Amino acid sequence: MAWNYDIIDLNEAMTRVLGRKELYKGWLDTFLTDDVFATVQEAFEKKDYDGADLALHKIKGTSGNLSIKSVFELASSLSSKVRNRDAFDTLTEEYEKLRESFFSAKKMYTDNVNDLMNYGELSF
Repeated sequence: MAWNYDIIDLNEAMTRVLGRKELYKGWLDTFLTDDVFATVQEAFEKKDYDGADLALHKIKGTSGNLSIKSVFELASSLSSKVRNRDAFDTLTEEYEKLRESFFSAKKMYTDNVNDLMNYGELSF
């Protein structure tokens, strides 16, 4: 599998970090290994709107800054619904899509980290 720009827009990301691949790689490594979903899961189980909102805000902000498109879009939508106090029971499916999107981005990155490190040397 090659780098999927629909999952992580590497062109946009490199613009954001002024081409500093090692810096970006470090941020991706940190975010994609952080257990942010444990916090969201716990908040959902406790029906804790404030906790869910805080965790989703972190996911939304970080994924946006890292140009992880699908995670950002799903976290934004879910965060809005949590802020509006939609019933947690109605949010489970969207939460699962967010989890799947996050782990898809993580797998794509892990499988293709060399593409990131060779960015600028590849022909796109």
